[in-house]
Amino acid sequence: MGAHAYGSGNLPANGIARFSVLLICAATLGVAFACNGGYKIRVKKIENCAGPDAVITADENFTVVLTKNCEIKSRGCVRFKDFKTANAKYTISKDGVQVLQGSMDICDQASRPGRTENIAELLQTLGVPDKCPISEGQICTEPSQVVNVNRFKQYLPLARGAIAVDVAVQHDSGKSCFKIRFDITK
Repeated sequence: MGAHAYGSGNLPANGIARFSVLLICAATLGVAFACNGGYKIRVKKIENCAGPDAVITADENFTVVLTKNCEIKSRGCVRFKDFKTANAKYTISKDGVQVLQGSMDICDQASRPGRTENIAELLQTLGVPDKCPISEGQICTEPSQVVNVNRFKQYLPLARGAIAVDVAVQHDSGKSCFKIRFDITK
């Protein structure tokens, strides 16, 4: 996933998108944190909407903690089947109003030398491969693998509200789909 995935360049949409990408990659459940003067995030739901044959699935007990220092610490595994392609379509809504919609070739974005430093750091910390094809396997994380999201805290006031993120990914070997719902409050 790279900088070109965020669409129009509109700062509020970009901020929401960048912050949402972090949450999508982490596959968080039930997260709350207070950074940047007390902003809190509560993930209400993450749903695998591609069914039991999904190419990518997260363990049901996958957890993430976001600390008061704005660090993501996670524990759990994400399993995946073989795939050579990953074409995603996504929408992000805030308080019921769509603020961003787009599509991207995830494999292309992951392998791009110019992918954003922020996304590259997240993918490396979580052990996500940086190119396709991907062989069947799993990626497991432990709380010692920390991703600092302090640079995104400036976007929290812009993103405050009920956020919905829908991502559908078409792979050569099947589909992946996630519906994420979370609130950002102060």
